[in-house]
Amino acid sequence: MNVSQNSFKQPSKKLSFIEKLSYGFGDLASNFVWGMTTSYLLFFYTDIFGLAAGAVGTLFLLTRIWDAVNDPLMGILVDKTNTKHGKARPYILYLAIPFAIISVLTFITPDFSYTGKLIYAYVTYTLLGMIYTAINLPYGALMSMMTRDSEEKAKLSSFRMMGMATGAILVSVLTLELVDFFGNGNQQLGFPITMGVFSLIAIGLFMMTFRHCKERYAEYQTADHEVDVKKSMTSLMKNGPWRIVSLNALILFLRVGAMSGVLIYYITYVLERPGLAPLYLGLLNAAYFVGAFFAPSLLKKLGNRNGTIVATSMALLLFISLIFLESAPQLLFASLFFLANAAIGIGNAATLAMLADTVDYQEYKFGTRSEGTLYASYSFATKLGIALGSAFVAYALDFAGYTPEALTEGALSMIRFLMFAAPIVFTALQIFVLFFYKLDRTHAKIVQHLKNNTITS
Repeated sequence: MNVSQNSFKQPSKKLSFIEKLSYGFGDLASNFVWGMTTSYLLFFYTDIFGLAAGAVGTLFLLTRIWDAVNDPLMGILVDKTNTKHGKARPYILYLAIPFAIISVLTFITPDFSYTGKLIYAYVTYTLLGMIYTAINLPYGALMSMMTRDSEEKAKLSSFRMMGMATGAILVSVLTLELVDFFGNGNQQLGFPITMGVFSLIAIGLFMMTFRHCKERYAEYQTADHEVDVKKSMTSLMKNGPWRIVSLNALILFLRVGAMSGVLIYYITYVLERPGLAPLYLGLLNAAYFVGAFFAPSLLKKLGNRNGTIVATSMALLLFISLIFLESAPQLLFASLFFLANAAIGIGNAATLAMLADTVDYQEYKFGTRSEGTLYASYSFATKLGIALGSAFVAYALDFAGYTPEALTEGALSMIRFLMFAAPIVFTALQIFVLFFYKLDRTHAKIVQHLKNNTITS
């Protein structure tokens, strides 16, 4: 085992509150955009933009194929970056405005033929995924550059998840109201204007992240110590904890994509109360916020892996109970729905902390931190999971003969099935995968070894 040559600042163990808060602002900014994509893009494409559900499912899948190449390349680019602003922070600074522009373009409905609209959707959605990777992957990698302390990572993960949930809550609750306000009944006009407002706010939040978050543990490449891409990817695949965390993240976002995709259809067409859609989408993301808030205390006691298994198991039981409570009073159903997703929120925060720990393991085992390449898996899992989950919903609806103008009993049954089956299946898979994660047992010793090596080198 060897340790890479790193350029480290001597940090204090604890991060300041403003630094943690500013780190959370990064995901708050991202989710003013990605929250729109997760919660409304499938609905936007089928009911407003005018695409068939099956075509949207194919769109979501095909545009993610490029990410299998794009995300690792972006990770390698971050690993090779060395500027006056650091490795990760420059991308946050310079890409915030392009991210905002592409976001607005994605929600514009051009006056094209059906084929023209489909091509436009492919181009803008692909560009959105690429620019999201280019800003969010370095942002994610930034955590492992800020601290090595597992407790501090858990707190940063908590702030990040609370930022994510806050952005998603605001998007869920405000979007349809703002679309109606700005469009005056014209949703094709209201959606891009609303996205423009969210994007302007996101730019300001990204600037706060850039200004206050510091890179303390960063590996900079020199002329005689450049990234060996082949060696880096080979060692990456030998990083067992990273493989498990990446698979866990993929399953996590499969559930997010499926749940968020089907929820608006369930509320609108099964419950026949479309006015409740913002409330339920808000509850979903408020639950993630609450879970992230309580995550540090639980994870400190039980560890990232065990804490996640306990919380996720509770969520699984609650998801199963919802099957038998569909006809129960809405308050009871909504309360259990909230509690189940609050438990999921604890696991979401732990996943980011575990991913940051795999960076330390990578350095300990293979002598290079490779923050960008390691975090490429999370970026890829985010987009692939949401795309696959949403595509699964879209294909299932298309198979059941869904059309918004003439709903059949088969389509309604499919919406109901997806609403309950998707979270149960994906949550059970996540619990199974987490049993194979063992890094919690040795991480403290690994960090001490790296610290001793840094001091003596």
